[in-house]
Amino acid sequence: MLRRDVFPTAVALSAYAVMSGLLTPTGVILGPAAHALGAPVAQTAALFSALTGGNLIGIVLCFVLFERLSLRAAISVANAAIVAGVAILAFSSALPFATFGLGIAGVGSGVGLSAGAVIISRTYAQRRRAMAFLGTDCAFSIAGFVFPSLAALTLARGFPWQTAYVATAAVAATILVAAQRIRFPSAAIEGDADEAAGAKAASSGRALVCAGLCGAALCAYLIGQGSFLLWAPTALERAGVAAARAGTVVGTFWGPSIFGLLTAAVAVTRVPPRVLLVGAGAVATTLATALAVTTDATLFFTLTALFGFCSTSMFKLMISVGSEQLADAPPRLVTFLLLSGSLGSTLAPAVSALAAGAHGARAALVLAATAYACAVGLVVVALWLERSTNSRALVAQRSMSRQSAKGSGGGASA
Repeated sequence: MLRRDVFPTAVALSAYAVMSGLLTPTGVILGPAAHALGAPVAQTAALFSALTGGNLIGIVLCFVLFERLSLRAAISVANAAIVAGVAILAFSSALPFATFGLGIAGVGSGVGLSAGAVIISRTYAQRRRAMAFLGTDCAFSIAGFVFPSLAALTLARGFPWQTAYVATAAVAATILVAAQRIRFPSAAIEGDADEAAGAKAASSGRALVCAGLCGAALCAYLIGQGSFLLWAPTALERAGVAAARAGTVVGTFWGPSIFGLLTAAVAVTRVPPRVLLVGAGAVATTLATALAVTTDATLFFTLTALFGFCSTSMFKLMISVGSEQLADAPPRLVTFLLLSGSLGSTLAPAVSALAAGAHGARAALVLAATAYACAVGLVVVALWLERSTNSRALVAQRSMSRQSAKGSGGGASA
């Protein structure tokens, strides 16, 4: 008999696959889309800015959405928006309408990502939560292979450039229908008075600081990752590597990442997520530093493969650990963590461009290493504060138990 949490988990994983289906074919379809819409390639790229901008808007909306809607309703709204947005896109012959359609789909995907993360945080705890979050990245990576391949295949067969997006919308429509029959966890924090008091205590000072540090670490991590992926090809070209070969460095990063995610998902069954996070972060920072200083192209590619393998698990491990800082993993906390990551992705091109413009492409790689070091440092401080808070709470609990025992003893002797 299937466990009750299987179907909600499948919906959560599918939300990340749908986002991947919207985002990852962009490089394949940019040229054909520009030709079909009769617009320059540079202007057509606004399509994908609308997608990422819409995604950010969707995540921000979730700060209020989960207070008014159940998870089933939020998932339904998200996937209906994706289907509607792709429908507008599919029948668009002008760039403004296509941009609007993809923007609507982006908003839906942002809500879907948040809903998927909330489902996992409310369904699982501790190591199983970390495994489930790593599973969402695996779903994203697998879809990131399937949908661009589908886009390339359909374009080669003469189908319209929107075909891969229509396939993604079909997955969203399937989730929309299936969600009506699935029992989801509640997005509201429920419980008796003692549980409410415990949640309130957990939301005090240090716990909120720990959650904020985890959000800052996520932002720094994605600034580092975005800076590296954006400027590594240029740094190689300026070091004398042919442009065709230099361009493959991004694939060299992402190729081993799926194996790194699977390895982390297995490792977390035996190693505490916090230990695994700090260990992966330390190794990733060391590799990023080596990449910033090495001038040997062959070594650069080898280090990049190791970097992709070791570093990509950090994102979901940070979300998993960050979501445990407040009792019951409130949806606003999970949304805040996702928003912090999105902010890092948004800032990465601008910040790294400033560094590269002032000191060359190699400076952007130095920025990436620095950002990874900052992320690890912020995580270590958050974990130290978390441990200190837990130790104080344990001492206070033992003290209250002793006082209660003494009071009971005194009452008995009286």
